[in-house]
Amino acid sequence: MSWVRLYLSVEGETELEFAKQTLFPHLAKFEVEVRPRMLFTNRKLGKRGGALNFQLLKGDTTRLMKEDANPEARFSTMIDLYGLPADYPGWNEAGKRTKPADRVLELEKAMAGEFGDSRFIPFLQLHEFEALLYCDLTQVQSRIKDSDKAIAHLQEEVAGFSCPEDINEGETTAPSKRLIRDVPRYEKLKVWVGAAAASAIGLHVLREKCPHFGQWLGRLEKLGTNANSCSKAS
Repeated sequence: MSWVRLYLSVEGETELEFAKQTLFPHLAKFEVEVRPRMLFTNRKLGKRGGALNFQLLKGDTTRLMKEDANPEARFSTMIDLYGLPADYPGWNEAGKRTKPADRVLELEKAMAGEFGDSRFIPFLQLHEFEALLYCDLTQVQSRIKDSDKAIAHLQEEVAGFSCPEDINEGETTAPSKRLIRDVPRYEKLKVWVGAAAASAIGLHVLREKCPHFGQWLGRLEKLGTNANSCSKAS
C-alpha cells in the first residue's frame, strides 16, 4: 500500500515551519507524508497567510481534491480559532456553546459537512498556535535573550488555566497577545522561535497537555499503514 499524502493547509509561516520541522518527520514514521501549504489570501498582491475565510479555503481545497482524487490522499487544516472569520459553517451554532472545546468541535463538524469527502480532516487550534508554547514557556525563554522575568510573570499569570488550550481568545488575552505583551521581541521572531520552541517541547508533551491537538495528531497517525507498529512517543 502506498504512503498517505497529507495536504495540510496552514494559516501562517509559524505553522508552516512547525509542520516541516516537527509533523513531517513524526508522521513519516507512520508512512504519512505531510505536504504543508500556506494558502494565498490575496493572489493579486501575492500575499499568503493570515486568517483564511472559508470560501477561500474551500475553493483551494476542492481544487486540490480534484487534482489528487486518489484514495491515499488526505486533506487537513491547521487554523486558529482565534480570529476565525464569521463565514465558517457552523458559526452561529458554535456561538451557542459555552465551552471553547465544544465550539471548535461544532465548527469542525460543520466544515467536514461542507466538503462531504471523508478524506477531509478539519482541525482548528484552540485558540491559536501559541497555546502549544505554554506547555513549556522555558523553551521560548531560552531562545529570546533577557526574557527570564517576563516569562516568569507570564507563567504565573496563566497558572490558573487547566491546560494551555483553555487560555482565552480576547484581543489582549489570547496566547500570542499575552506573549507579545510581556516579550515584545517574540512578534518579530515568532516564525523561528515559535516553531523551534514547539518542536523542542516535543509532541509527547504537546499532545498530553493540549488534548484537542492530541486528538487530531492521533487521527493523523492512524492514517498510515504503519500506525500499529509505531510508538506515539516523539
